[in-house]
Amino acid sequence: MIPQSISQKKLLAVEGKDDVEFFEALLKDMKIGDCEICEVGGKDQFKHKIPALVKVPGFSNVQRLGIIRDADKNPSAAFDSIVNILKKEKLNGKSLVGPKKINQFGRGIIKIGIYLMPGKSQLGMLEDLCLKTVENQPAMKCVDFFVECASKLKKKPRNLSKTKVQTYLAAMPEIVNSLGIGAKKGYWNFGSSELNDLKSFLEKMK
Repeated sequence: MIPQSISQKKLLAVEGKDDVEFFEALLKDMKIGDCEICEVGGKDQFKHKIPALVKVPGFSNVQRLGIIRDADKNPSAAFDSIVNILKKEKLNGKSLVGPKKINQFGRGIIKIGIYLMPGKSQLGMLEDLCLKTVENQPAMKCVDFFVECASKLKKKPRNLSKTKVQTYLAAMPEIVNSLGIGAKKGYWNFGSSELNDLKSFLEKMK
């Protein structure tokens, strides 16, 4: 949720708890410190939480703001949505300026970047990105078998990406029930080239 105050000069605004835990683990792996992570409570909440975030004590000291959300079915619409939210906000009398392109940072009073997962302007979400990092792991054969079976049910899983993530985590030595905890357990491959674009974006937070 929105913090009562902001103490760091670098800030990431993400969708939910899983995202927070995932990025905590990834930033630690990348040795990027002094970056605060804020959960907005879902992609539909950015329009409410970004204006609220601007008013939080300490926000005026933020130098870099990364906004990360799922691309879902329309990366362009997701990007435009965030840019339009930013245009309506001002800090010290100056408008906040978003980047001109996805996965880049702008040059306003605060350097603001927008990253859409899974990246490369592809459709999808954080779950898809995580699955890409382990697609060659033996456990994924079990996942594929389960999903094939589940897809034949009269009432099929509504979100195959989330189903695959939960199945993969169930195949781990120590079962966890969330993507974020899985990240902290090292179950996603942070060394995968699938994360290169995201890492490049996060490096700009330094």
